[in-house]
Amino acid sequence: MTVQPSLFSSSDSQPRRRLVRDGFHQGEPNPADQFALRSGEMYRISYSVGGPNQRRVTRSVAIYGGQSERRVWSGDLMACLDFVLPQGRTLSLLTNQLVDARPAELNDRGQWVLQQPEGHRRRAPRRHRNGLS
Repeated sequence: MTVQPSLFSSSDSQPRRRLVRDGFHQGEPNPADQFALRSGEMYRISYSVGGPNQRRVTRSVAIYGGQSERRVWSGDLMACLDFVLPQGRTLSLLTNQLVDARPAELNDRGQWVLQQPEGHRRRAPRRHRNGLS
């Protein structure tokens, strides 16, 4: 019985170029530093999902869990940002998927809202009462 050479391990093939979606590389800014993410804090995050032909941005409220490494399709290890959604589901994003991250907090009604800088609280809208004195 003879062993056939694998079609996928040809020694004369050129190595594949890295894809843009494969995460950040050395020398690029780290998104955790760029957005000042702190582990255990709640954020309203915007992140890109889908392939290059159908890319869209999704927004979620999530707790930042830290950075980890995941293996991508090419077999390489890439840095990922780990989040936990309020329902408990985990969300692991390649670093270049994160578009925006803003700190969030619970308001007095139990709703998640974006944090306002100290002294810059939004006022409640005024309700006009017509004809009542």
